[in-house]
Amino acid sequence: MTPFDQRDGKIWLDGTFVDWPDAKLHVLTHGLHYASSIFEGIRVYGGAPFMLAEHVTRLRASARIMDFDLPYTDDELCLATEETVARAGFVDGYVRMNAWRGSEMIQTAAPVTSVHVSVAAWEIPSGYYAAADALSKGIALQTGRYRRPSPDFGPVKAKAAGNYMIGTICKNEALRAGFDDALLLDDAGMMAEATGAHIFFTRAGVLHTPTTRCTIEGITRATVLDLAARAGVECVVTDLPPAFLAEADGAFICGTACELLPVRQIDEQHYDLSGNTVIGQLVGAYAELCRSGTPVA
Repeated sequence: MTPFDQRDGKIWLDGTFVDWPDAKLHVLTHGLHYASSIFEGIRVYGGAPFMLAEHVTRLRASARIMDFDLPYTDDELCLATEETVARAGFVDGYVRMNAWRGSEMIQTAAPVTSVHVSVAAWEIPSGYYAAADALSKGIALQTGRYRRPSPDFGPVKAKAAGNYMIGTICKNEALRAGFDDALLLDDAGMMAEATGAHIFFTRAGVLHTPTTRCTIEGITRATVLDLAARAGVECVVTDLPPAFLAEADGAFICGTACELLPVRQIDEQHYDLSGNTVIGQLVGAYAELCRSGTPVA
C-alpha cells in the first residue's frame, strides 16, 4: 500500500488545492505537540459524501470544545469536501477532514495561533477496514487495559486526536493477541465502545447499547437507533457492565469507517451470529441507506 504522504492527487488545504505530497505542516505545529487537533471521517458512496452536513456540524462542535473556531463556514467546508471528492474521481471511498492549531506558539496555552483545515479523499480498497468475510464471520474483541476517561477528566465529546491514543494502544495490543479490535470500558468499569466505533448488543430481539457519557455522539450510532425504531426493534440505552456479555446473544460495532460489523467474540464470550435476525436486518438496512442516499426520517 502506498504511504499516505506519497500519493497522487490533490488535497484541499486552507482554502486551496495543493498537490498531495505538498500538504505539509511544520514539526513545531501546536496540534502535533499539544493535541489541539480534531478530525472527521466521512464515507463516500456513489461519488457522494454520506451525511456530510452532520459531520461538518460535529467538526465545528469539536473545535468549540477544543477552544478554537474554524475559519470557514459550514457551506464552504461542504463545498470543499464535494470538490475534493469530485477531483479524486472515485465512486466509493473515504474523506478525512482535519483542523488544528498552527506553529505561531509552542506553549500549552496558545490563544494567538492560526487554525488550519484540510480535506483529503481516497478510494477504499477491499478489506481496508475489515476482512472480506467479516460481515459473515464477525470480528473478535479483547477488553483493553485502558479506560475511556470521565467527562470531568477531558474533552470526551470532541472528536479530538488526543482522545484516540487510548484506542491506538489497546487495538495494537488486541491485534497482537489475535483479536480484531478492543472493547473499551469507561471510568466506572462499564462498557463504552470499541476503539473507533460504538457497540450494540442483542438479547432476545431487543437492542442494548451503552450511553455516550464518555464518548462522542456517534453519527452512525444515531442512524442505527433510527433504523431500529423504524423497524420496530426496541432499544435500551443504559450502562452495561461487562457481566452483560454473558447475557447477550449477539453484538455488533458501528461507525462511519467500519459501517456495521457483527461481533463473534469478546474475550472468552462467543456469539452465534447465524440466526441473529436483528443484526442481519440492521446491517441490510444500513447498507441500503448508504447506497440510496436517502436520509433517515
